[in-house]
Amino acid sequence: MPVGSVTRGTTNTNRLRRVDRWIAEQAAFRRAAEPLVVDLGYGASGVTAFELAARLRRVRPDVAVLGLEIDPTRVRAAEAQLDAV
Repeated sequence: MPVGSVTRGTTNTNRLRRVDRWIAEQAAFRRAAEPLVVDLGYGASGVTAFELAARLRRVRPDVAVLGLEIDPTRVRAAEAQLDAV
């Protein structure tokens, strides 16, 4: 059982695009042997994690992106979104 509090889930398309691009520009990310990036608490939709993966894969096609969310309902919604992609 998850421990923590569910946030309000303010997730919108392109909301974190500047942060995604900033990560992609960092030398540590570009030279990482096995890059792993975590979207912690992606919110009401998995869109931020999906967009993050797409943007980072332009620079590092081998990046692993892990979206973590405490709310099981949101997890199921994101899984359905991912299945539709």
